[in-house]
Amino acid sequence: MRLRRGMLISAALLTLAPAAARPAAAASYQESSATRRALYTGIAMVANVMPIVSTIYAPRCLVGYVFCKVAFAGVSVIAAVDQLALSGGNDRQQTRGILYRGFAGDWFLTGAHVAGERTAQPLPDPPPPEESGGEEGGKWEPPPL
Repeated sequence: MRLRRGMLISAALLTLAPAAARPAAAASYQESSATRRALYTGIAMVANVMPIVSTIYAPRCLVGYVFCKVAFAGVSVIAAVDQLALSGGNDRQQTRGILYRGFAGDWFLTGAHVAGERTAQPLPDPPPPEESGGEEGGKWEPPPL
């Protein structure tokens, strides 16, 4: 009975602590007290591995932030290989963009994410394409009909 009550209290703390730790003060993460930084870091550690808790900080990550990021990276490798094969190896810029999107960004949540100072980016936007000019130095235009 005592063990069950302790498990219920632990589960309640794990689900309620991230909501209670949302930032209310204007102080930055580095300027906050050591106790508050430790609380933010502890919540970030829980959100990195616990399902559903990570959705508070990264809505796309239901299974835990680290597992979600690993899944995005794995899918990006599969998509990049497929895209490279379908393009015949000619569109390497698109392949780099797919791999960048899967592997760039934050691999784990930190106390600064929990404090609201940084925004978690498990799937960042791809970088802008490099300008590769043809013979005329301009952008590619489709042929006339």
